[in-house]
Amino acid sequence: MVVAGILFLLLRQFALSSAVAAVFAGLTLSLNTTVIMMRFRVHSSTPLAVNLNHPFMDSEPMGEAKILVRLADGRWVDPGSHRIRTVPEELLGGYNLVQDTEDYPVLGHFVEKRDTNGTLTRHVALINQAIALRDAVNDVPDPIESARAREKLDSGLLERSWLEDEEAVDVESPLVSFFRGKE
Repeated sequence: MVVAGILFLLLRQFALSSAVAAVFAGLTLSLNTTVIMMRFRVHSSTPLAVNLNHPFMDSEPMGEAKILVRLADGRWVDPGSHRIRTVPEELLGGYNLVQDTEDYPVLGHFVEKRDTNGTLTRHVALINQAIALRDAVNDVPDPIESARAREKLDSGLLERSWLEDEEAVDVESPLVSFFRGKE
């Protein structure tokens, strides 16, 4: 309400009438309120639950962090140790929640309708972030860090030589040869 009052005072200085400024301030306030409520409704519906040891909570972790994800039928499942992703479900419609591994094991039916406004993408990103933070708190070894350690080992397998024995090869694109042919 304070914002609408300040907006009214500013607009009254530049508008021809106070009525126009009041209508414009009221419309702006109602539009902003509507947008904020719509964003809140989308974010508050994320099907994710964390315990008090998770970094999403403000308190210091005292034990093992856990997360659960709610499926379309209302069941809560543990997403496991891998990131998750969604795959389209042709029979039921909507999307299944799967672990992002080689064989994509299905955790369950996640949403019943097609996502048209990006809400599903935000939910999956938030769940994957929660999984990564849970693993960080629980001191789960990061596979990327072990890959970096292996990369630092000097085995010589990644050293390659390209065209050392041959002289420089002049490579032309088809477009250059086309124009050269017209000359």
